[in-house]
Amino acid sequence: MVAVLSVLLLAASAASSVRAHADHAPANYKRDNLVVREDLEARCGDALAARRRKRSLQVTERALARRDGVMPRQSSSNDSTCTVTPEVTQGPYHILAEIVRQNITEDQAGVPLEVNIDFFDIATCEPIQVWVDSWHANATGFYAGYIAETGSALAGGSGTGGGDMSMSGGPGGDMTSMPGGGGAATQSADSSATTSYGAYSGADAQSAASMLNTDMDDNSTFLRGVYQTDEDGHVTVYSIVPGWYSGRAQHYHIKAYPEGYIAENGTFIATGSAVHTGQFFFDNDTLQTIAATYPYSSNAIDWSDAISNNDDDQWYPYQSATGYNAEMDITWVGDEITDGLIGSISVGLNMSYASLELSTQYADFDAEEYYEEGMLPAASAEAFA
Repeated sequence: MVAVLSVLLLAASAASSVRAHADHAPANYKRDNLVVREDLEARCGDALAARRRKRSLQVTERALARRDGVMPRQSSSNDSTCTVTPEVTQGPYHILAEIVRQNITEDQAGVPLEVNIDFFDIATCEPIQVWVDSWHANATGFYAGYIAETGSALAGGSGTGGGDMSMSGGPGGDMTSMPGGGGAATQSADSSATTSYGAYSGADAQSAASMLNTDMDDNSTFLRGVYQTDEDGHVTVYSIVPGWYSGRAQHYHIKAYPEGYIAENGTFIATGSAVHTGQFFFDNDTLQTIAATYPYSSNAIDWSDAISNNDDDQWYPYQSATGYNAEMDITWVGDEITDGLIGSISVGLNMSYASLELSTQYADFDAEEYYEEGMLPAASAEAFA
C-alpha cells in the first residue's frame, strides 16, 4: 500500500505547466503511468470484476423488463474497474450547496439518463460511501446558474467558459498554469510529442481560481444535485443526456465528498474536502444518434461545429490517463434512444487525496417556494420542514 501511495504522491508533486488549451495527447497516453493500475489489478481484480459483472447484470435485467425480454443495445464494456480514477478540472460552473436529490432533471427536456456509479477505495478494494455532487449542461448547452453566458453564448469560444481563454488574458489574468494541480504532465505546443499524463495531471491549481470561480448569473438549479451512495458504494442519479457547447465534447461532472450533511434549506454542506473531481463521457456512436434528436438538434451551435469526437476534447485525455476508460457503459432502455439510456461506470478513490475546491458560489434559490411546489425531495424537504 505504501508503494501505491508513493506512486500517487510522486505523480501529484511533479512539476506541471499545462495550458488552458492543451494540445492533443500523444497516441501512447493511455499506456503511460500504469503502475497503480497493475497493483490494483493484482490486489483487487477478481473481487471488483465480480462486483462489476453483478452490477452489469442488474442493469441488463432492468432494461429487459422494460423491453419485454428483448436484449438491449449496449456500448462496449468499460474496463476501468481496477484503475484509480484520474482527477480532472471542475470547470468554471461548479456551485456549492446544491439540493440533496436523486433526480436532478427538474423541467429539462432531453433523452432520459440513469447514471449508475460504483465507488471503491483503492487502498482497501472495498466499496466506499460518499456524497456525490453532479452537474452538467442541458440539451442545448446551458448550465443552471450561468444561463446568460453558456449555451449559444459560447459559440466560437474555448469550451472552458466565459469566452476566449486560450492561453492568457482570461478573467483574472494568466492562464498558463491551468490546470497544473500538481500533475505530472508538461504540455505545450512544442512538447506534445513527449507528454504523458498521470492520475493528477488534470487536477486544478489554486492559480486557476480566477477562471474557475465564476460569478453566477441566475438562481436556477436544473441538472444539479447531490446524493449519497448506499453502503455498497453505489449511487443512481436520474437526469438527461447533456448537450454540447463550443469547445467541449458532451460530459457529466462529479465531485465526491466523504463527509457532509443536509442543511435546513435542503442543500448539501460538505464538512471536508472532496476526494475526487472528474468528468464522465459518452461513446461517439451514442452522441451521433443524440445529435439528431430533439431538443439536441435545436442547439444554436451546430453539431458539425461541436467536438463530436472525444479524442478531440481537451480534457478527455486527462480523464483517460493511467488506462482509465472515461466513457460510461451505455445501455438502451428501449428500441429508440428517446426511450432513455442507462450509463454505468466505476470510480476508484484515493481517500487520502484532497481535491481542490476553487468555487465560492453557493446555490441561491427560494427554498420555501421549492418546498411548496414539491421541488425538494423527501430528504431535503424533511430537513427544510
